[in-house]
Amino acid sequence: MTPRKIIGYALVAIGFLLIILMGYGVIEPFGDLGAARDLGELMRIVAPSFLIPFAIFLAGVALARGGRRR
Repeated sequence: MTPRKIIGYALVAIGFLLIILMGYGVIEPFGDLGAARDLGELMRIVAPSFLIPFAIFLAGVALARGGRRR
């Protein structure tokens, strides 16, 4: 197993763990949730909090999957 795949699997695990912890409320999303007046504004406030772990997860999948096959 190459170091690239090991790092990829670690990033997948970290991203998945962050998403699970946010879902259970252990990690609070950053931003002032009380200032949201409607659903669209709430989504704009919490979007970075959910997109960062998702991006970590996708980067891990890309690394674990490997390069393009010829």
